[in-house]
Amino acid sequence: MRVVKYEDLAGHLASGNDFIVELGEQKGIGSSSLIIRKCGKTILIDRGIAFEGTGVDKLTTFPVGGNLEGIFIDLMIFTHVHADHAGLIVPTVLAHEESRVVFSEKTLEELKIVLADSLSIQRKEAKKAYLSGLPAPAAMFSEDDVSTFMARVKAGYYEVVNTDEEDVWITWEDWPDWDFGFTFSGHTTGSFISCIKTPDGDGIVATGDVSGHNQETTQGVKTLSKSFLEMADFRKCRRIILITEATNGNRNLTESQEAMDARLKTVLAETERKGGNALLPVFMVNRGPNIVAKLVRLGFKVFVAGGVRKTLAVEVGTEIVKRWKADGTVMFIENWPNYTNQIRTAARGEYGFRPIVTSSATLDQGAGVDFAIEMLPVPENVLISTGHRFDGSAMKEFFEIKNKPIGPGHTIVLNTTDAGGRQVKRTVNIRCGGYHFDYSAHSDRGELATFANRINPSVVFIKHCTKDGFHGLESALRSELEEKCPPINWARHLHLFELWFGTCNAQAPCHLTRGFFCAIICTRRSYGETDRFSTDFYEVRRGVPWSGRSAL
Repeated sequence: MRVVKYEDLAGHLASGNDFIVELGEQKGIGSSSLIIRKCGKTILIDRGIAFEGTGVDKLTTFPVGGNLEGIFIDLMIFTHVHADHAGLIVPTVLAHEESRVVFSEKTLEELKIVLADSLSIQRKEAKKAYLSGLPAPAAMFSEDDVSTFMARVKAGYYEVVNTDEEDVWITWEDWPDWDFGFTFSGHTTGSFISCIKTPDGDGIVATGDVSGHNQETTQGVKTLSKSFLEMADFRKCRRIILITEATNGNRNLTESQEAMDARLKTVLAETERKGGNALLPVFMVNRGPNIVAKLVRLGFKVFVAGGVRKTLAVEVGTEIVKRWKADGTVMFIENWPNYTNQIRTAARGEYGFRPIVTSSATLDQGAGVDFAIEMLPVPENVLISTGHRFDGSAMKEFFEIKNKPIGPGHTIVLNTTDAGGRQVKRTVNIRCGGYHFDYSAHSDRGELATFANRINPSVVFIKHCTKDGFHGLESALRSELEEKCPPINWARHLHLFELWFGTCNAQAPCHLTRGFFCAIICTRRSYGETDRFSTDFYEVRRGVPWSGRSAL
């Protein structure tokens, strides 16, 4: 292992050595961007962004290297839609016309929502800066960039796989002796685990973000299924290199999903009995649809605002959402001119007891702030956090204040905007109740250790974690695997690890011919659709659908 400078990366790529190096994750979690150099090919897995602080003091942290201009990238894989993994998908992909690109159908569906939302936020931030006499923040991408990206998706430039419904193995004719497998990871709709069989006989497993437990909209993944691995004889690899996340590597979830659901139901029932209402600020992707579906299953009617209105249909299903809206189970806030009035009406419970699910989970922006201004001063109401409380966020500050004795200083400053788009600070009294539910979408330490154990890797690289996360998972692996425990490494920012075992006779990289696709080996449900590739260039081998998969 060596710590390298990004400026020296081109030299390492030209050295002929195989290696991995993480270009992001300066703070441990966020801005994931992993380079794998293997058998003469350069593979990029994810290109995300991270945030330090929140609200008006929020700083965006990027992986090093800009859009990696000057580096020939043979293949890009984007594991899911979340900003810390795909925040820079548009500018990075557009900067590398030489690259093949792989992502999932559900990731694409949510990208259409997330990218539009990002452009809207960029416009608002530019306007706020102008009104404050400040220069506009640099835009990550433009509307033209997004239009170009989506046009290329439609034209078939990229490999879009349906891993929510099927396991997929891909080979390309101009990549002899390579196999690429993708299978659902359980983390969020559209997320997948990547498996790579290389010409020198190695097998690489890159988890992306993974969840070993069920959520409302996704089924947990304990390990790679036997049927998936058999589709490409993956077990015959001379060694398996595991690259795993460890967001929760230092902890096990202390409360079961069933226990949390029962506690949530009790809290909401008591809030209704007292005549109050509940505010559940969430992120619009994954957590928002999950919480709406959970509340419906627990027997509550729900009021939905913010971006959750758009992601709900993608993750729960269009027909289900239509039915919920038709029978009054779910009610969506309307946009202007009734927006402000509906916030007050919903916050006061005038639509009946309807827990309010809205973005954003940090309480630093979005409709959640507007609801909080109305609801936090009311003792009968409750604010419910359903996930990680980020340092520096208004949500984290709320719970820090709630833990203090009642007295002076029980206020919080929230950032909102006036009708003209100017930044406004609102001081809000905190008198409502507060509850936290740890509905994590990441595997905990025990689930991560079980996943690794069943893969039986020859070497493990742990990433996407804090120092405590690394040491927590490292300890769990050593305890579970004992004398069979392989070497374990922390693949943190700009730490380059050479994959020195063996060599291969890879050819120098050449430019790709679009659409020259050799084979897809996958499970395909009988929907009657056709693939965008001609049958002259691919074949389909039927396997086991998700409902019939068996773990090792």
